[in-house]
Amino acid sequence: MISSTAQKRIDAILNHALLIIFSIVMIFPIAYALMTSFKTRGDVITSPPTFFPPTWTLEGYQKVWESDMLTHYLPNTAKNSVLSSLVTVPLAALAAYSFSRYKFRGSVALQVAILGLMMIPGLTNLIALYQMGSQLKLLSTTTIMVVVYTAGGLPFTIWIIKGFFDAIPRELEEAAFIDGCSPLQALWYIVVPLARPGLFAGFLMMLVDTWNEFLAAVILLSTNDSRTAMAGLYDFQSSFQVAYHVQTAACIIIAAPVVISFILGRKVFFQAMLEGALKG
Repeated sequence: MISSTAQKRIDAILNHALLIIFSIVMIFPIAYALMTSFKTRGDVITSPPTFFPPTWTLEGYQKVWESDMLTHYLPNTAKNSVLSSLVTVPLAALAAYSFSRYKFRGSVALQVAILGLMMIPGLTNLIALYQMGSQLKLLSTTTIMVVVYTAGGLPFTIWIIKGFFDAIPRELEEAAFIDGCSPLQALWYIVVPLARPGLFAGFLMMLVDTWNEFLAAVILLSTNDSRTAMAGLYDFQSSFQVAYHVQTAACIIIAAPVVISFILGRKVFFQAMLEGALKG
């Protein structure tokens, strides 16, 4: 009994020690970037480097404030990400509901094909997307970014939402059918409320993915009025030097809205992830 209790304590100590080590490894780069954003240009390039700023300053944030980051780039990022997420989740929900509730010829093959689309690197499609955007005169517009982000995010979002739809008993919908509901009414009034955590999880993951997207934004958006925040980071470097304190300040500002959104919705997100793991 004593040996068992001691072993449990040792296991708990080892588990907590590993968690602390992994947490430090993950948090340290973020903390270092945060400290760098409060340094001066000279303090950033000192050798050996220092973790805390020798002189605390808001010079980096002031440079970001004077740039187009807050007036154009960040609003463009928010608009592209939110719109594409709002479009993706309903489309993914309809597709996921069809795969979950209706077994038709080629259903499995189509699901596998959708899953296979996730394996295709986004870089391979950029040349074709640029040519199509140029021919349709959609380059440097919100429309092309929403279309590209929606197309890229649909496969993963479909599979996330489908897992939640599969866990909802069919008997609930059958009872709704008996009461006179159509399949769409059953989806809206029965399935969607029960799968709300999963829908929110899909929305949040889509939002984070598109918020941090870089390659498509650099290729398809060329004007300052249309560029996103990730592409706008190029403004803080030149051919001769990189203003690391300004870049880290911009990165902190870019990450802040997503971090705040995740903190506010963490309960629903973790509930969705837990339910998905248990039901899966």
